[in-house]
Amino acid sequence: MKKMGSSKIIKTMKHAITQVKNDLIRFDSFERSILIAIAGLFLPFQFAAAVLSAILLYAAIKGNLIRDIKNQKGAIWFYSFCVLELGVSLGHHNWVGLLNVGGFILIGFFVAFYRKHLTPKLFQYVISELIFLSWFAGIYGLFEFQKVSVRKGYAFFDFVVQNSPKDRINSTFMNANFYATIIEFEIVFCLYKFIRTKKMGFRLYYVITAFFNFFMMLLTGCRTALLPFLFIFPVFFWFDRKRNWFIVSMIAEMAVLVLVLMFPELIPRFDQLSTLNARFEIWYTALLAFTMHPWFGQGPQTYGFVYKMLKGHKAPHAHNIVLDTFLSYGIFGTLLLIGYAFSLWKEIYRSYKKNKDPAIFAMILCFFVIFFIHGLLDVTMNFLATGCIFMLIINSSKANEKSYVK
Repeated sequence: MKKMGSSKIIKTMKHAITQVKNDLIRFDSFERSILIAIAGLFLPFQFAAAVLSAILLYAAIKGNLIRDIKNQKGAIWFYSFCVLELGVSLGHHNWVGLLNVGGFILIGFFVAFYRKHLTPKLFQYVISELIFLSWFAGIYGLFEFQKVSVRKGYAFFDFVVQNSPKDRINSTFMNANFYATIIEFEIVFCLYKFIRTKKMGFRLYYVITAFFNFFMMLLTGCRTALLPFLFIFPVFFWFDRKRNWFIVSMIAEMAVLVLVLMFPELIPRFDQLSTLNARFEIWYTALLAFTMHPWFGQGPQTYGFVYKMLKGHKAPHAHNIVLDTFLSYGIFGTLLLIGYAFSLWKEIYRSYKKNKDPAIFAMILCFFVIFFIHGLLDVTMNFLATGCIFMLIINSSKANEKSYVK
């Protein structure tokens, strides 16, 4: 029986590898370029930006990138916002903000290219690739954790997570909070693929991958990244119309919540409240800075630009997505972002009504949950990898209107 089971798994794997090879051959050069760009996002951000730039240069030479940008959903809102922030950042000599604007434009151009060439099949490959790449990020994170443990005088299996940001693992994503956000995305991807497939071997792979990534999240010490998981599973199952799974997820959520309340030490850094106290200082300084330039702000990363002048707590941003948005972009810039978000939401909801695969809509909603719930205490979308992946997913609904569950 074991031999038969093993041979069946090997046969399934061979078939899957053959299928992947055939699909990659059938993909055109633009579709393969998108997959290359996705892989590039798991490099340090300087190299990721270089890969995206190279892909866009190729798209401009071989395709019609300008037309793709003009036809991009919400283009008038998004690029008006970018032009505004370009002028504001230059006017205030906010050079870090100016660099951020460059990142916004790079992501925007790539999203336009992605939207043009995305198909339901390519979308599934994008998700599968992101899940697969999480193993490389995680393994690198484990080596990183080993080095920190040795430097601090601990054994690896003591699993002591440090409080200092420089001593917390980030894999290739610059800091622990960015990596934790990537992990949130990865677990949602695993959930989506788990529900979408009926093959037990693949389901087991997604479960193992999700648990591995969750373990890595604990090692990052990013407590705020745990908050969205109070909502992700119930939201996903409810909007995917999986009522039994929804009930199970609610029961599991309550059980885990009770367990954490009884044994709070299960959460790394649970007793280290210095960062929470610092957030109150940051928010006070951010509100003060907002009153100085309420209409246009001073460009991306305004808090990191002004905290010294206001004698506030040192931080790169305001540690609250809503507060940081108003502080950095002002009322006018925020209204442009809301306009862009509203135009995308209309497309997402309209596609949901037509789509035979509600799991895609459920996944997009989970990304919004991560954006707002994690964003209550942190700002992690102003990084190339996190911002790009978020934008790719919320721009994926239109291409999947005719997709179906296999």
